[in-house]
Amino acid sequence: MSSRLFLYNLMVLALDAAEDPRLDPEFPLSKQQYDDLTIDSLMQLLREEVHANPDILNHNPVIVRRLCSLLLSRAGINCVKVHWDGYGVSSRHGTVPEESLIALQQHAQSSALTDSIVEEKIWSGLQVA
Repeated sequence: MSSRLFLYNLMVLALDAAEDPRLDPEFPLSKQQYDDLTIDSLMQLLREEVHANPDILNHNPVIVRRLCSLLLSRAGINCVKVHWDGYGVSSRHGTVPEESLIALQQHAQSSALTDSIVEEKIWSGLQVA
């Protein structure tokens, strides 16, 4: 199974095909509904989930991984930054080369991945929405 990397805040997630929600026999959307998903609708779902639970990655990683997988499969988005400030949730997203995510993953494996590295390598030079 091939791995697909996805940056969620400071965590590089390795998403494999088994985590693609469309492969779940209980996936609630038809092909047409899936095709109608927009980046905005998926990002709104992610913001709502983070608003309901700011630490969702630790409390319910399945939801985060599924939404990230949908963003990747539906729109090619492979990096998301979601921030809860106590009042609301802001987000940014974009697409970076796989090599950039591999480099971040190597930093993470050596416990050297920091917010400043992610900001410098990803968000500062990326045209994001």
